[in-house]
Amino acid sequence: MSALPELPIPFDHPRTNGAEFSVDALVEELRRTSHGLPTGWEAVDKLGVRFRPKELALLAARTGHGKTSALVNVAMHWLERDIDGVLLYYSHEEPPEHILCRLAALLALKPIDPWTVAQIREYLSESGSGGSFDTSKYQPSDLAILEAALDRLRKAEGKMIVVHHPDWTADMLAEHAREVGSTRRVAGVFVDYLQRLPVSPQLHARDQEVAATGRKLKSLAVDLAAPVIAGVQVNREVIPAGYQDKVRKAAMGSIAEALEVMKAARPDLNYLREGGSEQEADLILGLMNYAADLRIEATATRLRTDHFEVGVLKNRYGPTGLWAGLSYSGSSGRIADVGMPLAG
Repeated sequence: MSALPELPIPFDHPRTNGAEFSVDALVEELRRTSHGLPTGWEAVDKLGVRFRPKELALLAARTGHGKTSALVNVAMHWLERDIDGVLLYYSHEEPPEHILCRLAALLALKPIDPWTVAQIREYLSESGSGGSFDTSKYQPSDLAILEAALDRLRKAEGKMIVVHHPDWTADMLAEHAREVGSTRRVAGVFVDYLQRLPVSPQLHARDQEVAATGRKLKSLAVDLAAPVIAGVQVNREVIPAGYQDKVRKAAMGSIAEALEVMKAARPDLNYLREGGSEQEADLILGLMNYAADLRIEATATRLRTDHFEVGVLKNRYGPTGLWAGLSYSGSSGRIADVGMPLAG
């Protein structure tokens, strides 16, 4: 993943904004515009979900429920599709080397247990240091799988730019993205995550700041004619009264009972943290990591689950209120359709 734009590609997107209304010109614009990119999860794509050019999409979840994992998974799906253009990934959470480990973990699928993000980070940071790192705990075949994953990522180096500037505001981020877009086609922009973007100058209320940030990201999507996808924080207020006790009680019976109770804590538009951003978004997907709640709220049990859901909370061009079940491996960050291996 390159740090700076390389290999300039002409970027010339015809504009109709501000032009005289013309049916034929607008029809031609529609024909030139992509129908949007899929999420890469068949169960979610079947709900009519697409990340479309000129649109802002939000991935909404509580802390620890997979916002970063979902963003990285979608980016990896698009890299594997060999899409036309470069992906811009703005991480206000983790530096590029950690994003590399996350991407590698999605590809390094070994039998029984996949490489975890932590293992990859440890191996890559210490194996070449000349120190006393013990490589004997890894089988030669495991190391070959990891190296093959890194080789696949090397082939995609010119297709992704990862930027880690926690002090960058939405204006700074947009300026950089437009600069890249002036010489290359931008296929998509990822932002992790919206509330982490500093606001300058600060406004009177936090919801006004979040709304202003959302408007700037929406404007960026229009200017680049590319989808912008941002993670967004959901308040814990989404958790109903007595939730913890109900989960613990249900978990004493079966995992199915616990999962049914935990559905009450699915994200909702009313609980987007500080609000405001939902008004600017064209698409909002809610993320629910059941393992996170089972681990936190039912620690007395030994039940485990990889159940993960994506729900359509808002969709300008499709149905809402639908949820798709997926599988999630927290250690590797891999989100997959049910029945697809989390390990190779």
